[in-house]
Amino acid sequence: MQKIHQAYGRDYQLPNFTAHGETCANIGNVLWNWRMLQVSGDAKYADVLETALYNSVLSGISLDGKRFLYTNPLAYSDALPFHQRWSKDRVDYISLSNCCPPNVVRTIAEVSNYMYSTSDKGLWVNLYGGNNLSTKLKNGSPVKLRQETNYPWDGAVKLTLAEAPKKAFSLFLRVPGWCEGATLLVNGKPTAAVLTPGTYAEVNRPWKAGDRVELQLPMPAQLVEANPLVEETRNQVAVKRGPIVYCLETKDFPAGQKLSGLTLPATASLQPQRLQIDNADVMCLTGQGTLTPAAQWGPQLYRKLPTEKPASVPLTLIPYYAWGNRGHSDMEVWIPVSR
Repeated sequence: MQKIHQAYGRDYQLPNFTAHGETCANIGNVLWNWRMLQVSGDAKYADVLETALYNSVLSGISLDGKRFLYTNPLAYSDALPFHQRWSKDRVDYISLSNCCPPNVVRTIAEVSNYMYSTSDKGLWVNLYGGNNLSTKLKNGSPVKLRQETNYPWDGAVKLTLAEAPKKAFSLFLRVPGWCEGATLLVNGKPTAAVLTPGTYAEVNRPWKAGDRVELQLPMPAQLVEANPLVEETRNQVAVKRGPIVYCLETKDFPAGQKLSGLTLPATASLQPQRLQIDNADVMCLTGQGTLTPAAQWGPQLYRKLPTEKPASVPLTLIPYYAWGNRGHSDMEVWIPVSR
């Protein structure tokens, strides 16, 4: 059995198969960034908080809410030459570690606490999702609003004021760091607010019941690369759309072929498409990759590069948090890229 330490490695040491990635550690990442956001008001902490919530925290629980992961790898393969200590299939009960199941359920239940903040200047919208808010500003003035959106699958967000103080205050809307070209309308008209990725856009004015704020956050699929000092992901990309990180599973792959034979063109066009996974409605991405049929590896360390020409194959990428919900399979987040 190969034991993996619960410890930090050196800078840029981020192994995909064997990183511990404990669910509770991901939750700790959320909590730390939440507190830093409260102290600083810097949107970069909300970016990290949101990425962790939608991906490495949510992956710790199955879509039906009944099974749990202790570790959350970025790749899994049955070809690994050793048995890892912790299951890479979600389990009903995690022996020797009772913290992750209740902690992930508690965190999901309290997500509403992170949606909004108040300060002396006004109301801050940290996260997006359909909800109704009833709160008070720091001066005690009541504010009520309704947020309507299909985020994170769609970047259209609509806020409607139901109650507001007579005195002007600021509404701060987070523009995620991944978002280019955001637009903002107030009562159907453009505003002078600066919409810079990774900041909060401020709209200061007297508000009244019925005022509408419409924020549009474009979210095309993006290919993301890591610092080349991360050895395991050099010349590879991860796929992200909005705050959601995607992965490949052999469930969506040609029978008998290995994920290791796949390359994703840097110019790949990946389009959103809804898919049902374990009765959950998720937004997947579809496109084309290139696949080199690879012979099975034995115990040898090296071999001559195969001469077969790669063939174009259809791809389906699913949200990382949804992996492992259709039975046991190989999985990877980082994909070799051809430029």
